[in-house]
Amino acid sequence: MPSTSRLSILAKYPFLPEARRYISEYGLTLESFSDPAYSKIVERAKQRIVDAIRLGEGVDPSNMSEDEVVELASFPLAIILIAAIKDRFLARRFALTEASLATKLLLDDDSKTILRIAREVFGMDVKAEEAQAMAHEYSMGLRDYLKGSMTFNAPSWKLVNRIVIRGRVMITINELIRLMKDKVMEYVLENIEKAMSRPPKLPQNLQKIIDEIKSTLPSKRYEEEIISGESSPEAWPPCMKLIYQNVMKGENVSHFANFALASFLINIGMNLDDILKIFAHRPDFDQRIARYQIEHIAGLRGSRTKYTTPSCDTMKTNGLCVEDGKLCGGVKNPLAYFRRSLRRLRKADKDKAEVEGERS
Repeated sequence: MPSTSRLSILAKYPFLPEARRYISEYGLTLESFSDPAYSKIVERAKQRIVDAIRLGEGVDPSNMSEDEVVELASFPLAIILIAAIKDRFLARRFALTEASLATKLLLDDDSKTILRIAREVFGMDVKAEEAQAMAHEYSMGLRDYLKGSMTFNAPSWKLVNRIVIRGRVMITINELIRLMKDKVMEYVLENIEKAMSRPPKLPQNLQKIIDEIKSTLPSKRYEEEIISGESSPEAWPPCMKLIYQNVMKGENVSHFANFALASFLINIGMNLDDILKIFAHRPDFDQRIARYQIEHIAGLRGSRTKYTTPSCDTMKTNGLCVEDGKLCGGVKNPLAYFRRSLRRLRKADKDKAEVEGERS
């Protein structure tokens, strides 16, 4: 098990500009990786991807290589391999895993390094607060804070619950690192997208690695066939359609959004296994945990209380309402929209059947 404290900052954070320059100066090309001398880099790149599939956010820094060049060079190679696989779910899963790894390393790093990366790499308007007002070590510009926290549904991130001094929001070091996690994820995804737009020709040994990785990918191609009939999104309220679409695209939606969608699907009568298949598209999907959470919401675990779908007011409070409810006709709960919409669809089907019967 390597000691991450002995690894250089470049090996720990391969998204740094100086890390990219180092690899460029090292002179590695894709053809270099067909040479057995670089097999350790290839294996580590493969391991990074397999760790993403199997572990996700549970990735452990102990999996890192003790060889700095191996650790550093395997990162861009893994990105190239994922781009060649062309799997959006895997891309997001990998980005989440690398961001989680960086987060765990940052939590053990010194404050100067954390602040430098936040400022110089991600352009975040953040500075140390000497007074440490109310135990907050840093402050962030209001604009950057709102942009970074807009997808967080926890009440503690809401601006009304924050200390704001002269247009700056007070934050802790852990909160700064949490905001940086999303920046790392965005960086990784952007680089995968760039690599996908101009896919290179890979040496035979790398193509073999790709085939091996593809064989480990979970089966997750579930689309409209699992939500046919009266559970069809055609009758869903806009908020649930949007959360569903984001989940199916492999986006990492908030915990509250997951709960809202799961409770909605349970209350409209969808099969629990089919609900699980939908959430299998999440980049941080863990089947055991997801099944337990769905069964808990359905009242089959824990207190045995079946949860209802959050009200429209609660959806608004958590930033999940679409166009402030203007599309929903004044309902107070997404379930009310669904039932009304379903009645309308049934009536339309009945009228259509009667018209077709008269014509025949």
